[in-house]
Amino acid sequence: MKVAYSILKRFLPDLNDPVEKIAEILTSQGFVIESIIPASEIFSSNLTVATLVKRKTGILHDVCTVQMKERQYEIKCEKWGIPGIGKKVIMNLIGDSTSTQPLRNQRIPEKEEFFIELPAHIKAEEGELISPHIIGEDWVLDVEITANRGDCMSIIGLVREIAAGLDLEYQIPSHHFDVEDMISNFQVRIDDQDLCPLYSGRLAINFKIQPSPWWIVHELYLLGQRPINQVVDVTNLVMMETGQPLHAFNASAISDQKIVVRRAKKNESFITLDGIERKLTNTMLVIADAKRSVAIAGIMGGYESEVSPDTHEIFLEAAIFSGSQIRKTARELGLRTEASARFERGVDPGSVFYASQRALYLLKEIDPSIKILKDWVMSGEGVASEPEIEFASSWVEEIMNCHIPLEKMQKALTKLGFILLSQPNNPMVKVKVPSWRPDVQQPIDCAEEVGRIFGYHHIKSQIPSFPYDPGNPRKEFLWENVIRHYLRSKGLKECVSLSLTSQTNCDLLGIPETDLIRVLNPLSQDHVVLRPNLIISALDILKTNIARGRENFGFFEFGEVFSQAKDPVDNPYCEEWQLVIVLSGYSYPSYWQHLSQVDIFSLKGLAESLIELTGYPIQKVQWQSIGENPYFDPNLSFCGILDTGALVLRGGLIQKSICDAFSFWGEHYCLEVAWQKLLDQIKMNDFQLQETNRFPSIRRDISIVVNHDQTWKNIEGLVLKVASSHHIPMERVEIFDSYQGEHLPPGKKTFSYSIVFRSLQKTLTDNEVDEWVKIIKEAIKKEPEILLREELTGGF
Repeated sequence: MKVAYSILKRFLPDLNDPVEKIAEILTSQGFVIESIIPASEIFSSNLTVATLVKRKTGILHDVCTVQMKERQYEIKCEKWGIPGIGKKVIMNLIGDSTSTQPLRNQRIPEKEEFFIELPAHIKAEEGELISPHIIGEDWVLDVEITANRGDCMSIIGLVREIAAGLDLEYQIPSHHFDVEDMISNFQVRIDDQDLCPLYSGRLAINFKIQPSPWWIVHELYLLGQRPINQVVDVTNLVMMETGQPLHAFNASAISDQKIVVRRAKKNESFITLDGIERKLTNTMLVIADAKRSVAIAGIMGGYESEVSPDTHEIFLEAAIFSGSQIRKTARELGLRTEASARFERGVDPGSVFYASQRALYLLKEIDPSIKILKDWVMSGEGVASEPEIEFASSWVEEIMNCHIPLEKMQKALTKLGFILLSQPNNPMVKVKVPSWRPDVQQPIDCAEEVGRIFGYHHIKSQIPSFPYDPGNPRKEFLWENVIRHYLRSKGLKECVSLSLTSQTNCDLLGIPETDLIRVLNPLSQDHVVLRPNLIISALDILKTNIARGRENFGFFEFGEVFSQAKDPVDNPYCEEWQLVIVLSGYSYPSYWQHLSQVDIFSLKGLAESLIELTGYPIQKVQWQSIGENPYFDPNLSFCGILDTGALVLRGGLIQKSICDAFSFWGEHYCLEVAWQKLLDQIKMNDFQLQETNRFPSIRRDISIVVNHDQTWKNIEGLVLKVASSHHIPMERVEIFDSYQGEHLPPGKKTFSYSIVFRSLQKTLTDNEVDEWVKIIKEAIKKEPEILLREELTGGF
């Protein structure tokens, strides 16, 4: 936001501080001053004085002859607003083509939009630059405005801040004028109230398009704007003054005098003021008449309804549009304007009518012959949010860590436009927030405003006291750290990826559209959907690493996944915390011929270790094959189901079709853990401490023959059940071999497992252990389709 010191003085008559002080005040109040430049640099080379000596009337343009010292030049110009013969005019030397007879090697345009008559108070000769005569001691500040301070995208907003910082009074420009006792036939309709809460307009007639007075042209140049004609210049100046964008339509170009605020039609095209035809989508908001679109709402007007030399009536628009909608449309069209920049940040609902009044007042001042109809044409309501906030003055002092007198606290807020509702001597301060400050919603926001104006330099340099409090960390956080440390100790790297993914990735994995949650305003096509699982993120990471030549690696990630809620009572969406692990290549580097490639057993072992780390009894987990599924090879995959029936993990070899779809190769294993679901089964008090067993253990091996479809889990459960029922002090049972092939009957296989016995009270004897082994074998023999290997006929 650019503003000149001379313009600030128009609003702040008592301003006498140097421009450096203004910059210091704004900086201390949270703004960034990008630059301070002399105003003379703006007028340094482009505005020169000439004398109009001849005018020849043409069909499309007039040809004017101007005199610059000893030379004359013919220049095509618009037919309107040309001063009388002999008048001194200001020429803009920056154009699109070079004259055949350059003056001082400057570029003279073949076509001017208009001439600006040299004001009588500027004493400049032909061919002379006017900057030394018009600037004096003036400076232009370029202020960076943050996204939450849309009110300061205006001169009045910055003036308000400066007045509060320097304790000055400021003036609001005049906006009162006489109206005609006439009513217009214009009608306004809003089809989408959410995108346009308020649309208003006013009709003014009897116009004669002409150049703006010099003071407006001068200020527009200082503000970085290009003068065009008095109507466009006034709307631009008022936008810079108030922050409220305005647009003037050629009223005669509006079909049937109807204004409709609607979404663009599918495949609709529109020519904007810059002469470019733009393709619109049905997500964009347009201003239309009875037949066609006449403007892209909040961004730019249309070529066919622009104010031209033939315009005699204007319809002046002042409206409120959705900031997010304007931002999205401007980005899609690649068309960002001064108007869109203000709507994106949010405009003040309370300034809509004032800005329109101010613009009409200026137009009436320029040409008193114009007539302004008395009625407003409008639709909708611009409801301003003006919350009331109450806070204790002592609380603000505690926040600021310094003493702030109550009257200074109240004065800081009232200078910024807050209305004091409490009594002046009441330490409980109650204020009404002005409509232009939607960023102030809570007492802490008011404390910040007081601190900005009172001065952060008053805060004492004191280290705050923080009494030690170990706190009570969440169970989830504790368990995540345990798992993180374990996985890192295994050589895995932790990854953090975005929770957004592309529609293409979802299509490659065959995820139904009904399961996806779309982002309404995506940053790019790669981030249009919230990820439905962590596998989709893991595949992207895999693709990136393989493309960069990595072969042997493993990684994991904790993250949220999103889905449609099955029972959307309060929230239609569901968030779940998950863990994904990927193993690829060899477990350890090939230092010397000892290669160990990861396989399904590496992944299964890691899954069991994770369960054991949480303290959940591994015996209560049932391992099953997944079967047909969209992610893993059905012959090399598994899932873990707790005894409560909860499916807490699944994993296996990533299907080759998925590898091909994501353009990488090789065998890669992936484990997905429903971490939140697993933690819900764990209680912190499940852990019990016990004394270390000082007595030795005794191991016995047993081999059995079973059907080929029998699982080790069933055998293990049988052994544990027998041990429990006979109170056998068994420490653990674990399989160490499985065989299927020669010397075995068809459809049979063997399991060989070890049983470790240990007592907490005494040293066990061989006789005791042999008796327990006998009990276990007898129980096994009673099971159908299970034989002890030593009893197999034919020997083995």
